[in-house]
Amino acid sequence: MGDRSESKVINLSAAFKGLRYALIISLLISTILILYTIEIDHLREAISSISFKMIILLMVLLLTNWLAAGVRLKVMVLTVGGNISLLEGIIIYLGGSFISNVTPSATGGGPYQIYILHKKGLTVGQGTMVIVINFILRISFFSIASSMFLLFFNKYISPGVIPSYIFYIALGVGMLITISILVLSLVPGVINYILDFLFKIQKIRTLVKKSYRIKKLLARAKRELKEFHLSLELLWKNKIRLFLVCLYTILYWSSLFMILPILLIGLGLEPYFLRSFIMQTIFNLVIPYMPTPGASGIAEIGFASLFVSFIPKGLIGLVTLVWRFIIYYLVLILGGFFALRELGWQRGKRND
Repeated sequence: MGDRSESKVINLSAAFKGLRYALIISLLISTILILYTIEIDHLREAISSISFKMIILLMVLLLTNWLAAGVRLKVMVLTVGGNISLLEGIIIYLGGSFISNVTPSATGGGPYQIYILHKKGLTVGQGTMVIVINFILRISFFSIASSMFLLFFNKYISPGVIPSYIFYIALGVGMLITISILVLSLVPGVINYILDFLFKIQKIRTLVKKSYRIKKLLARAKRELKEFHLSLELLWKNKIRLFLVCLYTILYWSSLFMILPILLIGLGLEPYFLRSFIMQTIFNLVIPYMPTPGASGIAEIGFASLFVSFIPKGLIGLVTLVWRFIIYYLVLILGGFFALRELGWQRGKRND
């Protein structure tokens, strides 16, 4: 990866701009929610219920989440022929999460992680394989889990204060996008069929012939898709590693989803373990496609609107802020340290 491509992927000023935007929007919406919903009596009861043991348990769940992400990344790197330590896996995950959280629709995290893996000795193709497969594992988890919950546990799904038709339209769009990505990624013939169909249209065929950039983009996409399918074959041949990455994916999301019910217990509320897990699955199926950095603003409003169905209205603003702090702000702080250190070093190197 040359300096020119690195400068496109790694941009310090853009990261800071996204960080400012994400924090301002997120904190502003959280403050409005708290001021609009807070009830002093509920607040006093919640604060008096907080215990040091619950704080420790929440931190253990968060560390388990980071550990699962790091181990999964390490196993994937080993599968494509590279090698990183567990600590490096965690640091790459946190840095990538930070970049995802400060770029619209989380578009920056993948390129950043590919860049760092390239620095660790992987080829760009190998790094792309690792990140794309992790992405496929993520959407596979949500498509399978959401489908099961919709079929067998529908009584636990509630749109909260969101109109039902808007809720189910958003859910349907999320499922459609997810399934489309899975089909395009896992069934090689589909993309070839689509391209053959499009090239039958004269205007499109003429446009591609005249544009070197489009031809270059198509060639690159085909090459990376081929490399991705080769990596899938490697993973499929190694059943133990396939089992492990699936297990670590489940552990990653389960530990993250356990944070909310434990937080509710810490505030003296009913945890609703199963309902909480199901609603977070539905929530995370849709939220990554939101256009704001880290889904700032949309995540807070969406969470409060959905989860008010089983969290008291007088505390929903507070729960939203604390939940967001644990799973979002802490990643911004720690992941930002690693990512911005890397970006700052790269900028300094270019300025030498």
